Amino acid sequence: MEEPVCVLYYGPDAAALEQRWETTERPFALSAFDDAGGAREFAAGTAVDALVCSGPDAMAVVDDVRDTVGHVPVVVLDDGETDAVAALADGVTHCLSVDERDRVDVIEHLEPVVSRYRDERRERTMLDSLLENIPLSVYFKDRQSRFLRVSDAMTSMMGDPYIESPDGVRYYAPADIVGTTDFDVFPNHLAEPATSDDRSVMENEEPIDRVEHAYGPAFDGSYVATSKAPWYDEQGDVVGLVGVTRDISERKQYEHQLERQNERLERFAEVISHDLRNPLEVAKSRLRFAREECESEHFDAIDRSLDRMDDLIADVLTITRYGETVDDPDLVDVATVAGDAWDVIDSQGATLAVNTELVIRADTGRLSQLFENLFRNSVEHGAEDPTDLTVTVDDLPHRSGFYVADDGVGIPEDERDSVFESGFSTDEEGTGLGLDIVRSIVDAHGWVVEAVESEGGGARFEFKNVAEKGR
Repeated sequence: MEEPVCVLYYGPDAAALEQRWETTERPFALSAFDDAGGAREFAAGTAVDALVCSGPDAMAVVDDVRDTVGHVPVVVLDDGETDAVAALADGVTHCLSVDERDRVDVIEHLEPVVSRYRDERRERTMLDSLLENIPLSVYFKDRQSRFLRVSDAMTSMMGDPYIESPDGVRYYAPADIVGTTDFDVFPNHLAEPATSDDRSVMENEEPIDRVEHAYGPAFDGSYVATSKAPWYDEQGDVVGLVGVTRDISERKQYEHQLERQNERLERFAEVISHDLRNPLEVAKSRLRFAREECESEHFDAIDRSLDRMDDLIADVLTITRYGETVDDPDLVDVATVAGDAWDVIDSQGATLAVNTELVIRADTGRLSQLFENLFRNSVEHGAEDPTDLTVTVDDLPHRSGFYVADDGVGIPEDERDSVFESGFSTDEEGTGLGLDIVRSIVDAHGWVVEAVESEGGGARFEFKNVAEKGR
C-alpha cells in the first residue's frame, strides 16, 4: 500500500502554520519545523514528497536538507529577500512570492505538483529496476547518439567485467558509459553502422532490427540481435531512441545445425530417389521377365516385398520433403483439396462426404498429401469391405479446425497416442509411416492433431489451431 503524501516545511512561522494546517481536512500531511536540525532529522527518517522553505535562511536550509530528501519538488516561498534566479539555478523547482497569510493556501495547492513528481518517481524506480535486472543490453540515446541510460548487463554482456575501447579506456559500470557515443566505446567499423542506424531510426521514425557478429571477448565471435526504435517526448517529437541488444548465439547455432541437417536430408532424399529406386525398378523388370519364362510360388511374395519397398521409399521421401516449416501458406479451400485427394487414391468403392466450407492458410501440396494418407488409411484399415465405408470431412465446432472421420472399426483407445509414431502399423505389410507423414505435415503448419473415436465408432482425426482465412 502506498504511503500518504508528506510535505516537509521549514520556516520561522512553522508552529503557527502547522496549527492552521490542522484546523481543517487537507489533501496531504504537513510536518513543519523552525530549526534546520529538526527538519534534517525528520527527512532522514521519513519519506518526504516535497520540501518547502521560507525565511531569510531558506536557501541555506535547502542546501542542508536537499540531499537527504532526494529528488522531490523543492519550493521556496519568497518574502522578498530571496534571489529567485539564483535559487532556480541552484536546483529549486519553484520560487513563489507570497505573504505569510497565503502560505497555507499555496502549500495546499502544491498537491498536483507533488502527485506528478510521485508518479514520475514511481516510473523512475520501475525503469531503474528494469535496467538493473534485465539480462539484456538496453540503452537510451539522445539526438546526438549519446548514451543517456544503459542497463547493468551492458558492460558484463559485452566485456565481462568491462568494455575496453580501442583507445584502451575501460568502462566498468553503466555510469561510465553515460555521455559517450559508440565512437568512444567501440571500434570505428562497428560505431559507423551503429550511428548510421541511429540517424535512420530518428529521422525516418521507423524501428530497425539487425543481426550481426558480436564485439568483445565475452562473445567470442558469436551473434547478437539489435532492435532500435524512436523515443518520443510528450509532444510527439523524437528526442532520441531506445535500443535492445541480446545474445542470439544459441539460436544461430541451432539455425546452422538445422541447415546442415536439411542438407543431409536432401542428400539422403537424392540417394533414396536414385540409388535405391533404380535397383528396385531393375528388380521389378527382372521379376516380370521371370514370370514370362516360368512359374514359381515365390513370385507373388517377391512382388509384394518389392511393392512394400516402393511404398517405403515413397513415404520416406514424403517425410523428408514435407517436414519443413510452412513459411508462406496459401489460401486453400479444404473441400476442393479433399475432393482432389480422393480422386488420386484407390477408394475401392468407399464413399466420401465433404461438408466443410472452410478456407484456411496451408501449403496446398502438403494438405493434399495429408488427405491422401488419411483416406488410404481409412480405406485399407477401416473396414473389411470398403464399399460399406464412408469417410467424412467436416468442421470442428466454432470452425476451430476440421476433422477426417470414418465409420469403420476405429482405433483402440490405448493405441490412439501411438498411431502417429514412426513405424506403427497394424498391417504386417504396411510401412508404418503414413500417419507419421500426417504428423510431420501438421507440425510444419503449426497445427495440432488428435486421434479420437468418430460418432459412427470409427476413427476420427481432429486438426486444431488451424488458421482460417482472414485470421
